[in-house]
Amino acid sequence: MRVRTLQTRFVVASCLLVAATVGGGAWSAAAFARLAAVVDETLAGSQETVDLTAEVASSLEREDDALLLFVGGDGEQARRDLAVERRRGDERFGRILAGPRSTEAGDRAVAGALRGRIDRYRAAGDGLLAAGDRAGGLARYNQDVNPLLRQAVVGCDRLREANFLSMRQAGVRARDEAARGAWLAVAVSALAAAAGVAVSAWLARSVLAPVRELTASVGAVRAGDFGRRVARESADELGQLAAGFNRMAEALSEYRRSSLGELLAAKMTTEATLNALPDAVLMFGADGSLEALNPPARRLLDGTGTGVAARLADMPFPDWHRAAVEAALAGSPPPGSPIDFARTLDVVLGGRPRRLLLTAVPIPGPAVNRFGAVVVLDDVTEFARLDELRSELIGVASHELKSPLTAVRMSLLMLAEEGMGMTARQRQLVAAAVVGCEELGLTIEELLDVTLIESGQLRLNLAAVDLRAVVAAACAALRARFEDAGVGLVPPGEGGAVVVRGDPARLGSVVGNVLANALKYSPAGGVVEVNLSSGQNAQAGGAGPPRIAVTDRGPGVPAEFRERVFEKFFRVEHHTGGRDGGVRGTGIGLYLCREVMRAHGGAIACEPGDGGVGTRFVMSLSDAT
Repeated sequence: MRVRTLQTRFVVASCLLVAATVGGGAWSAAAFARLAAVVDETLAGSQETVDLTAEVASSLEREDDALLLFVGGDGEQARRDLAVERRRGDERFGRILAGPRSTEAGDRAVAGALRGRIDRYRAAGDGLLAAGDRAGGLARYNQDVNPLLRQAVVGCDRLREANFLSMRQAGVRARDEAARGAWLAVAVSALAAAAGVAVSAWLARSVLAPVRELTASVGAVRAGDFGRRVARESADELGQLAAGFNRMAEALSEYRRSSLGELLAAKMTTEATLNALPDAVLMFGADGSLEALNPPARRLLDGTGTGVAARLADMPFPDWHRAAVEAALAGSPPPGSPIDFARTLDVVLGGRPRRLLLTAVPIPGPAVNRFGAVVVLDDVTEFARLDELRSELIGVASHELKSPLTAVRMSLLMLAEEGMGMTARQRQLVAAAVVGCEELGLTIEELLDVTLIESGQLRLNLAAVDLRAVVAAACAALRARFEDAGVGLVPPGEGGAVVVRGDPARLGSVVGNVLANALKYSPAGGVVEVNLSSGQNAQAGGAGPPRIAVTDRGPGVPAEFRERVFEKFFRVEHHTGGRDGGVRGTGIGLYLCREVMRAHGGAIACEPGDGGVGTRFVMSLSDAT
């Protein structure tokens, strides 16, 4: 019968090994048990025969004592004792004849001879009793009876010697049988071991050989030999595995034949595209290794002295660029933040300084949650230069405009003081001109602050500041404008001082800017509410940063623009497609507010108003004293 499955093979092999082991052990146990039984039986029979023979000899001695008692004159007692001892001796002798040694030929002959001697002795004793001659009885006893007694006792000794000899022979036979059994046990164990080796070899040949061939075939396929096949020699699980491997290898071979050309074409197209790009492009694997780069990237690495760099850690990137690539390798898309020319890679290529801006995009890999990254280094040298020129132009223009504007404002103020003969219309025009000069002056101050911030020259005059007083002063300064516009202004309620460490003028400017911004977008009849938190977070049950919240009832800021309103020159009206409704502004006020709050270690955030109506600007400071 052909073995079909590996399970059946192992079961058959295990049964053979168990049968051989159990059979050998059972045979050995039976042989030694039989030997022990024979030895025990022989020893027990011989010992019993020896003991009975000694009792027979003792009975004969007591019979002889009874005969001497008769010779001494006590005939009745002698006859009674003689009868008792003869019965006892016959009973012992009968047990000898019925014992286990009675089957031995030698023991039967010795016992028969003893029986004859006992009978002759007793016949002589009966003759002595029948004669009744006590006077001559002693001489007759010594002549006829006692010699026969000695012969019977000698017969008993011979019977004992025969049994002692039998016991010795039994020991010799036991020794021989034990030696023979030991050799047979060794032979059985050797046969069982040979059977085990044969079964193991059979299993190894039927299991390990196909496994080795399958392992070698897997290695060949991994090395690119898709034509390798495994010979299927059986219909068991290994044969099924071999058939499955062959089908897989055939499918891989077919896939390779069908898609290799497409893959090569796609690879060539990708390489040609990368080589055609003017910007440096690098591709990193999931482990941070550099997998591909185009010629501009190669020139960049050669120009920075890292031409042999093979990993992200070896690249000449600043920390923020390396962090952006690591974020892409983690699967994070590039942030949508505006271009920051302060975070560029400054290199010298071809003897000319260049500024490169890095963008890292994740590339999904074949494994789950494993990403590569493509890094593009855009040359933004000219754009950065234009941004610097713009900042310089704003700074110079603002500075140059400040002096003549101050002169114009002073002239208008003097004209207003001395214009007693002017008409009301003329006085209104002069007052409007003064207001325009003040607004223009504020714009120039903001532009100058922008240049200071971008150049890193913004300085704070830090001191202990009461935020309640700062908010109250800002509200008082703008109250007239709120009343003229018909917009209500609700300042924070009464309370204790909220002291922080900051620049009172800069903080007042921030609060004033936010209030002015709320006024611009509040309709007539609306309300702007100002709240001041002293740093106690009632919901969390603990201390928090001091907060100033300004809430209006205007049109609100769409969610997608709540972060962008703090960018330079950004206005929501320019991106919503609607008109500005007459609202004027440069788009730098909130930018300045954010930068001043950051300089204080705080933050400003744009949130929806209560019930989603209007806008709330929240300013928080962490440096409370």
